Amino acid sequence: MKLVTDDPRGNLNDILTARAMAESLHTAYPGHFWAVSCDGRTGFADVRNLALSGNWGFRIKLGRIYSASQFKKDVLKAGGEILERYHLSRGKASDAEIGDLKMDFAGRVLGDMA
Repeated sequence: MKLVTDDPRGNLNDILTARAMAESLHTAYPGHFWAVSCDGRTGFADVRNLALSGNWGFRIKLGRIYSASQFKKDVLKAGGEILERYHLSRGKASDAEIGDLKMDFAGRVLGDMA
């Protein structure tokens, strides 16, 4: 589980939300290098897969009132979309699938995120 933040002190609610996001992603899509962040001040949460790209991911708008089940669905949808953009199966990370990914001249994984 990887939590990404630019403020090491953090806000406890943001940290707990990011932890719940990371746990949901790791349970549904184990073995992937998920990075998540949550910032209640801006009202956004971010989901990325750092093994595929640290630059591309999904941003989830946090509502003032948000059900836990809907938030989990949105997080899992974002994670699944990232995997599909790189032509990977939703589910456990597969070394064979990841090894077959095309890369650019700099060794960055190419996907349909651009």
